[in-house]
Amino acid sequence: MANKREWNFTEGENTYNVTFEKNKFISVNGSEPVKIAKIKSKESNILEAVYDVDLGDGKIAKLCMRKKEFTLVYDGKNVENGQPYEITNVPKWAFVFEVLYIVNFFLIMGGALGACVSLIGAVVSATIASNKKMNGVVKVVLCIGLYAVLTVISYFVASSVAATLRK
Repeated sequence: MANKREWNFTEGENTYNVTFEKNKFISVNGSEPVKIAKIKSKESNILEAVYDVDLGDGKIAKLCMRKKEFTLVYDGKNVENGQPYEITNVPKWAFVFEVLYIVNFFLIMGGALGACVSLIGAVVSATIASNKKMNGVVKVVLCIGLYAVLTVISYFVASSVAATLRK
């Protein structure tokens, strides 16, 4: 990923230059750089980090990071290409699966492997749940199926490791 990223765009009579440096500092029109950790938006979720960038005059742009790609959004549009941009919305019901994966980590298979399995399950479940092209029932069934499969795999791996250690 580049060390510095710049976006230039015009809105009405105002021209903005937003600079993002070292993957953690952002500035607007040459102002003092601000750490993005300080401007994290409540819209952030497990799939997408969102930061509120103050453009001045009460205007806010959104710096969105999805899959290690940064997009600057103003007024619902990507400032680079003008295409509509929607921040990923993970439905509230999907957080039930996030909690279940945490429980699996503590009760079935902890450690590094358990953390990896739980994290993968949580991210894939959130991705399925936020897919707008799928029916709601299909999403829930897929999330339940994924949870069941990963839980069974975790149980058998943990049981195998425990049996091996007892010998």
